[in-house]
Parts: sequence; structure tokens; C-alpha cells
Amino acid sequence: MSSLLQAVAILAAGKFLFAIQDVIIKEMSGAYPVHLILTIRGLVAVPLLLILIHFTRGLGTLRHHHPGLHLLRGVIMLAAFMCFYVALAGTSLTVATALFFTAPFFITLMSIPLLGEKVGLRRIVSILVGFCGVLIVLRPNTESFNLYSLLPIVAAFFYACCQLMVRVAKMTDPPAVMSLYASVIFAALGGLTALLLSNIEPAPGASVSTQFLLMAWSMPGSYDLLVLALTGLTSALGFMCSSNAYQREQASNIAAFEYIMIVWVTLLSYLVWQEVPDPASLIGIAMIVVSGIYVLRREAKIELKPIAYSGLTRR
Repeated sequence: MSSLLQAVAILAAGKFLFAIQDVIIKEMSGAYPVHLILTIRGLVAVPLLLILIHFTRGLGTLRHHHPGLHLLRGVIMLAAFMCFYVALAGTSLTVATALFFTAPFFITLMSIPLLGEKVGLRRIVSILVGFCGVLIVLRPNTESFNLYSLLPIVAAFFYACCQLMVRVAKMTDPPAVMSLYASVIFAALGGLTALLLSNIEPAPGASVSTQFLLMAWSMPGSYDLLVLALTGLTSALGFMCSSNAYQREQASNIAAFEYIMIVWVTLLSYLVWQEVPDPASLIGIAMIVVSGIYVLRREAKIELKPIAYSGLTRR
């Protein structure tokens, strides 16, 4: 098997693990608050990432990085995925994932003022087509639209800020180190969020997303705790697969395959909840995906490291 096929296969495996993680979180959103899930996920992922760093670069490398920048990035990453996961409670997983893939559009647009990059007309048109796809998916003039539907886009914006922060601050740290700091933040701030929201209860009749955000912390039983721990395991293993894929092959050759995540979440959504996007949503999703792939491909021809070089769906 060629190195390209190996990298694509490993990347696809990583995206499948991330898709399983999202299925677990959506499935558990009716029983446990999002901050509890993020805390458990972080607590499980941290030791696994420490083991990875130990055997690849050595724990001593942690002393040579800038913890302040990493912690700030971790806070922004927490905001990104808290938005995404809260949206999952009341939104189709396929739709939420597709909307999250607007991240490349934000990265490209914000790189103009922040990095002084020149973005050609073709990429601008492609981004506009992608956002037209967003409007088709959201259908803001219909009764099915609600503000929680916008949260995956807010998550994409925060995620784009994290990616640009790496570029602006010229953070050359290994991806495992950045993922470790993010997991520490998830564990620490997840618990802190639980304390801050402990006296706030969702109003009667509140949406499922509001309940997922505000419901009280309750200790999971043995089985549920094991299932929730899988979010940390799949996150760490998915990261390892994604990182390994980008080490095996140039990012410009495999970045577009990030979008296989859409295939996985659509398949799992059907198998678990019998959810199938309606025709209009499929058209909008296709517009987002095609536009996103085009933006990645164009950037790959211009930049040594395309905007997806560290994984668009790394969580």
C-alpha cells in the first residue's frame, strides 16, 4: 500500500473515532450536562496523551513550551466544542458537523487582516457558495430554525481562532503538546463550570440544548461512566491517528479527506437514530463540503501548511 493510501486510511480511522465520540455525547446529552462530559473526557485523555508524548519526544519537552499561550488556546478550544456539543443535543449530528466545516472559511477570511495574506477571487467565491449552503441548511425563515442551530458555526469560528492563534504566535510545538494542554483545560474548566452553574436550573419546558448546558451534575453509574470515558479514549486515539496520517503524507495531499467525517456521521446517525438529512439539507451540505475542499486545495498550492494541516476535526 502506498504512503498516500496508508495516510488516508489512518486519517479515515481517526475521523471514525471522532464520529463515535460525537454519537456518545449526543446520546448522553439527555442524562448528563455537557460540562461533566467534557471533564471526564479531559481526565481520560490527559494520561493517554502524556504516554504518547513520553514515548515520542519525552516529557522533558513540556518544559520548553509556552504554557500561557497553550492555556489560552485551550480556553478558546473549550468554548468551541462546548458550543458544538450543546448544539448536538437538539441538532442533527450530520448537520452540526457540516456547519462546523465552515471553519476553513473563517480561517481564510481572518488570515487577510491578521496575517496579511492575499486571498484570490476564486477562494472568495467558493467561500460565498459555502455560506449559501449554510443558509440552505439552516433555513432561517422557517419554523424549524432556532438560535441553537447557529452554535456549530460559532464553534467553527472559535476553532478558526485557535488555528490562527497557532500561526500568529508562531507556535511550533508538537500537536500532542497542544492537545494535552487543551485536554487539561477541558478537565479543569469543565469542573469549574459545574460549580458556577450549580445554582442555576433550566426553566420548565426549556429546550434540550438548554437542559444539556444547565442540568445539575450527577455522578454517572458504572456503565454510563465507562461509556463517557470512551469520549476521552476515542478523542486521544483519534488524535493519534490524525497526527500519524499527517506525519506520513504531505498535508496538501490528504487535507481534503478530512471531509470523510461527513460520511461517518451520516452513516452512524442513520444506524443509531434512523436520521437522514432531507434533500434540501443534503444540497446545502454538499455545497459546504465542495467549497471547503476547494478552499483547502487552493490553499495547499499556496501555503506549505494548508489550513487543515493539524486536523479540522481534532477534538
